[in-house]
Amino acid sequence: MEQYKKEFAKFLITTGALSFGEFTLKSGRKSPYFLNTGGFDDGERISRLGYFYASAIKENFGEDFDVVFGPSYKGVPLAVTAAISLARDFKINKKYSFNRKEQKDHAEKGFLVGSEVKDGDSIVMLDDVFTTGDTKVEMVDTFKEIADVTFKGLLIALDRKETNTEGQSAIQNFTEKYSVPVISVITIHEVLDILYQKEIDGTVYLGDSEKEAIESYLSEYGVS
Repeated sequence: MEQYKKEFAKFLITTGALSFGEFTLKSGRKSPYFLNTGGFDDGERISRLGYFYASAIKENFGEDFDVVFGPSYKGVPLAVTAAISLARDFKINKKYSFNRKEQKDHAEKGFLVGSEVKDGDSIVMLDDVFTTGDTKVEMVDTFKEIADVTFKGLLIALDRKETNTEGQSAIQNFTEKYSVPVISVITIHEVLDILYQKEIDGTVYLGDSEKEAIESYLSEYGVS
């Protein structure tokens, strides 16, 4: 397993972004774990997060893309910090952009902030999670109206590897419909492999009870 994945799992748990317990999701499901990326709220943490996204971009896409794009709002800092890390840590200098929620009608017009896109550009889209995929669908459809671009893939922080309330994989449906592969920095299965019974700074965050709860949850809601 790649070293950055191991470091990312430790980063998530020590920053409190990843928690184990009982959480009620928007779908109404009772989940034994929860990821809150809103906690990456200072310079050190967001810089580190950018490194992990950049590492996954390099592994999965190399340099074969033109623009790193983050949908507003949570994708905005992701696009910026990943682009910085790509240039600083991997010597891969790429453009970045994000969308306006509301287009301006004066001065600085346009759908995008940062780099504009043109025919032939290839894009890597970044977001924190994938739930229904509605935001991603909206972005893909909107870009088609702007230019003849290709989406190399969508990168998220954590793939929960579970179905939606209809018993389908929202990620699989999105990939099949739009031909955009969805990649994650880490999956919940990798989190289990990395953190199970591992002592981090004197604490074991994921023991037998947490592991059993997650495996039971995935046996009911996990993708096949």
